[in-house]
Amino acid sequence: MVLFSGPDAVRDVFALDPAIAPAGQSWEFLRPFAGPHSILLLDGEEHLRERRLMAAPFHGARMRALAPLIGEVAQAELGGWSGRVVALERMRQLTLDIILRVVFGARDEEAAQLRNAVEETLAIVRSMPRMLAMALVQRDLGPRSPWGRFRIAVERFDSLLFELLARRRAAPADDSVLAMLLGQRDEDGGPPTDRQLRDELVALLVGGHDSSAATLAWAFERLARHPAVLDRLREDDPAYLDAVVKEVLRVRPALTIAPRRLLEPVQIAGRSLPAGVQVAACLWLALRREDLWPAASAFRPERWLQDSPHDPMSWIPFGGGVRRCAGAPFAEMQIREILRVAARVRIRPARPDSERARRSMLVVVPHRGAELLVG
Repeated sequence: MVLFSGPDAVRDVFALDPAIAPAGQSWEFLRPFAGPHSILLLDGEEHLRERRLMAAPFHGARMRALAPLIGEVAQAELGGWSGRVVALERMRQLTLDIILRVVFGARDEEAAQLRNAVEETLAIVRSMPRMLAMALVQRDLGPRSPWGRFRIAVERFDSLLFELLARRRAAPADDSVLAMLLGQRDEDGGPPTDRQLRDELVALLVGGHDSSAATLAWAFERLARHPAVLDRLREDDPAYLDAVVKEVLRVRPALTIAPRRLLEPVQIAGRSLPAGVQVAACLWLALRREDLWPAASAFRPERWLQDSPHDPMSWIPFGGGVRRCAGAPFAEMQIREILRVAARVRIRPARPDSERARRSMLVVVPHRGAELLVG
């Protein structure tokens, strides 16, 4: 794998023709859970068609209408914090609740059943070595074997989700993202199939659950160590809140790479690369280069309120090009609404030293889970 972090090289990587550098093959190990119609695995016209369908609910008035519900769910969660809190655990729970309510439109018993099924499945796939091994071998040695447990967990999740889809088709009137997806039609005027909807919802779950939880855990870890930033956040200045969100995504990006596998030789930033290798924009390095971001390791939201412009290819927490996360507007809005509520909570770090980064499946998280003292 060849990694690039300079803006010109990143621009070249994101501009690669999918026919020459398909990105979907790099995520093939996710197929057993993501499904064959997943935007994560598709390339070319199929990917663009799926992207257009999935991106539609996350723009304009439709997305803004979801903000109050996210604020309510966040208030219910953060209002009960006291004493020692591990923010990563709580944010995984919160972001899953938001996805189930706002994206899936699940309520009460529906949400409780889906939550248990999702947590059971994700607990298995959060280990990258285990997931890769299962995807390569796929040997069912009984319900107690790793693949057997995974298959049973996915089947249980699918069963609950298909039941939810049947109920929503019969009574579609709600304001969830699922209701918007149900109302879409393809080029021939046909509605999406249950399998397509299932894979779209799982893509939103895989792409938006752990990554948003990781970003929010880093936000709490950084804010607890920067009380002046937290104090200013309490002033409820929308511009400063937006700056804090952007700076958290910059200084502690949840994702590290956006890979593509070369089927033909290419030139990137003047370098010749052969077919068969993986090339990737390295998000972690691009967002932390000293030549692009003065005092790059410092957490300084004020940098976003100054007039010094930055190259768009140096701020890429959601990837870029045709593979940029379709749910990025929703993810940023969700983080803003949760931090708006979090500004009212009195937090301080449980230990004096900053937390290091460690990998958890596809994302990078605080190694102690962002330990806080609340109150």
